Amino acid sequence: MNPLELLPEKIAELVHELSVLPYNDMHAEGPVTSPTVLTNYVVWGIVALVTVMVMFIVVANREKKQMRLAAESGDVTALAPAGRFVGMIEAGVEFIRDMAIDVIGAKEGPKYVPLLGTFFFFILVSNVYGLLPAGKSIGGAIGGTVALALVSWLAFVWVGFSKNGAYGYLKSLIPEGVRQMPPAGRIVLGGFIFLLEFISYFLVRPLTLAVRLFANLYAGHIILGVFSAFVALFIGTGVGGIAVSGISLVFLVLMYAFEVFVAFIQAYVFTILTAVYIQSSVHAAEH
Repeated sequence: MNPLELLPEKIAELVHELSVLPYNDMHAEGPVTSPTVLTNYVVWGIVALVTVMVMFIVVANREKKQMRLAAESGDVTALAPAGRFVGMIEAGVEFIRDMAIDVIGAKEGPKYVPLLGTFFFFILVSNVYGLLPAGKSIGGAIGGTVALALVSWLAFVWVGFSKNGAYGYLKSLIPEGVRQMPPAGRIVLGGFIFLLEFISYFLVRPLTLAVRLFANLYAGHIILGVFSAFVALFIGTGVGGIAVSGISLVFLVLMYAFEVFVAFIQAYVFTILTAVYIQSSVHAAEH
């Protein structure tokens, strides 16, 4: 049989494997829609969250130990990161802190480092788990990305209302120049801009956060699955099949390496967009 005739079946299996299924029944028919069923993505999301928590608990305990040793010995060199793992985590935290200060500002930025750091490390670790055999990234399911986007949305909306008040925050959706126009301009043009900005702030922003993360991760998993299918289908079909299988394997390795890069980039993009939205909420009164 021509291997290409089996490709649609392999693609169907791949799509089913990437579906939201009960964690204890990967052969269930169709995706899970009931919110009461514990799914494969939720389980892997919990694993990623626990991993991040354990990671930071270990680092915090090591930091406390080093500070105590430095205080007792008077040797400031004892404050240096102990090991590559701790150094890597500290570099990641410093990276998020610098980003928060650059985007939000030196005064307000540090306040949001815990939130932004949680987004970054959770999405990154979850994305890495999604590249493991049988692993799942929370971003590979639209429900997971919607949940993350809603948390981001609640954060920057809450910041906007708490910093500027309801009237001040909503007023900032209309540019200052429009607010200074004659009454007719304020009503017509201001009302139109307010409607567009309201939709952008409260609907488009969380939607784009969710769809961007999901689309990039899901598309990457599909591509990896397709190349894997080509490798498996053509491996024993003669010289030409072996050549196709070998080329597919090369592209599979390259795409896998690229997906590792994407895992970091998507965590960064989600985090910095959240920081930008928080910045716009913090300084809404200046608009």
